[in-house]
Amino acid sequence: MTTRPGYVWDATASEWVEIGQAAVLAPIKYQTSQPSSPATGDIWIDSDDEVPSVDSTLYYRWTKTMSGGETSLSGTDNNSLALKYTPGYESVFINGVLQVRGSDYVATTGTTVTGLIALTANDVVMVESIIAYSVGDTYTQTTLNTMFSPITTTGLVLISSTTIGSAVTSVTVNNAFSATYDAYKIVISGGASSSNTCVLQMTLGSTATGYRASIWEVNYSGGSAVTGQNNTAFWNFGLGVPEGLSAIGDLSLPFIADQTTFTSSAVAMGLAGGNMFTRTANGFLGDTTSYTAFTITASTGTLTGGTIKVYGYK
Repeated sequence: MTTRPGYVWDATASEWVEIGQAAVLAPIKYQTSQPSSPATGDIWIDSDDEVPSVDSTLYYRWTKTMSGGETSLSGTDNNSLALKYTPGYESVFINGVLQVRGSDYVATTGTTVTGLIALTANDVVMVESIIAYSVGDTYTQTTLNTMFSPITTTGLVLISSTTIGSAVTSVTVNNAFSATYDAYKIVISGGASSSNTCVLQMTLGSTATGYRASIWEVNYSGGSAVTGQNNTAFWNFGLGVPEGLSAIGDLSLPFIADQTTFTSSAVAMGLAGGNMFTRTANGFLGDTTSYTAFTITASTGTLTGGTIKVYGYK
């Protein structure tokens, strides 16, 4: 709280000497200007605004000169400021003397002070208070959780992990696609194929036709390149050899009633006589069916072990 200066008259020096307010026990004058014709020992408390200003939204000062007989305070003060305070955080001064809350006055409404002993004319009453500050444009915890939830959903989110059985020719993954995500990444790894010429193919739902795919293949040993297409599946979605299964692919809009596109890549050792092959495939299914499941099928031989993991992302 800002302390107002006090002054005592020094007849020898013929001047007012400033003293700390803590030294004032019974102020005689509480006014905005020095009294005329002071006597030695007279005390004057400066009641004007010659003190550092404060933010009225955080700290509020209400000052009023009384007419006499008042036992309560309300309305506007000498500066046309309406009385307001935060109950329990107010201080009431009468002629510079701090009053005792609950004993000398009652302040519970935030706009009135009651229970005062009848005041006399020209008494100066001051109510100072810390005002409860309301911060605007803030976010609740719920709002923040909603705002930042994309941190966990826009990246890759694991939807399912399916273990491939023993000596199977195909594996179906159900509940893979939903309205939650528009795009999906499918990773097939581990396990093995019984054939070193196995190509992994993907079909959506029960749809058996309408697929279009182009494949770019590089034979590391021979340096050859070929392209191909297939109507019955997303062909060359991945590769399988006795040493393991390999496929990383992305599907766009399988659940949305729109054409589904895909792209995938795979690397295999031992395929077709021990050479290393890399294959990249791209394609689409030109229908408007909404799919929730897909099936991975081996072109030759069987599959054993390994996992099929499905991730969603926005």
